[in-house]
Amino acid sequence: MRYLSSILVVALMVAFSVEAQAQQVVKQRIGTYRENGNVVVAEATTTLAVDLTIESTEVETGPYARYAQKLFGKRASLINRISYEIVGVDVAVLAEADYLALSSDMSTKGTSITMLGDDINVDRLSADEVSIEAAAEAAAEKVYDLRAVREELIMGEYGDGVYGAGLEAALREIDRLEREYLELFYGTRTVTTTKHRIIMPVSENTPNSVIARFNSDEGLLSKDNISGDIILVAITPSDMSYPQGDEKGGVAYRYANNATVVVSCGHEVFATRILPIYEFGKTVYYNSPR
Repeated sequence: MRYLSSILVVALMVAFSVEAQAQQVVKQRIGTYRENGNVVVAEATTTLAVDLTIESTEVETGPYARYAQKLFGKRASLINRISYEIVGVDVAVLAEADYLALSSDMSTKGTSITMLGDDINVDRLSADEVSIEAAAEAAAEKVYDLRAVREELIMGEYGDGVYGAGLEAALREIDRLEREYLELFYGTRTVTTTKHRIIMPVSENTPNSVIARFNSDEGLLSKDNISGDIILVAITPSDMSYPQGDEKGGVAYRYANNATVVVSCGHEVFATRILPIYEFGKTVYYNSPR
């Protein structure tokens, strides 16, 4: 019974914590007023930043791909292809209204990671003219020779034996050479991660906004390109209470609504956040600044 009571207490504390976070009060004084001897003209607006992380995978086939199954027993891809996937999404309120001056176009910054070695030399065996099949067989023979040497080194059967740092260096070199030869059959796979930030000013007239489109063959697209699924930002205001003001007060504050902001693509939801949105809040008047 005590165990059950403890669980209930923890659950209530979590619920109260979430509720308190959701009901945080965010306000901003608006209108024209003097502050520190200066005239201030202030508005309360919200601008969202939607950050998308997209991963592209590019497969480049090897020149001997059609002989991979015959010589190694495992089929290789025969088609160059590239595919895209959304791997991360976040949305937040921009801290400075000056960001409105930025372009709302997508900005990108990418990092490439090559998964299978370096550049491919199509025929590193000989400059002589040989058939592709003969070259493939020769490359496969080199792979099996390297594997045999690796086994002999590991088992200590190669000459007087190679130990310590020398053994590690020899095994690394064998691995590198084998990878180069195998790339001739299985090609390379390159993964590129690109981050995009889309700036979205909030409008009280359009709680749902299409900010871009996406498909797995082309990646991130403009919102007008109908070949992709829409990336949608949906804002749902909460039913929250606001302070009681003075009906004849001359000092205005705009209180933000703690709205639920959802970013989705097609039928998949990628991010859900509770954010203070001024456009769906309430203006409250007071007799003096607060």
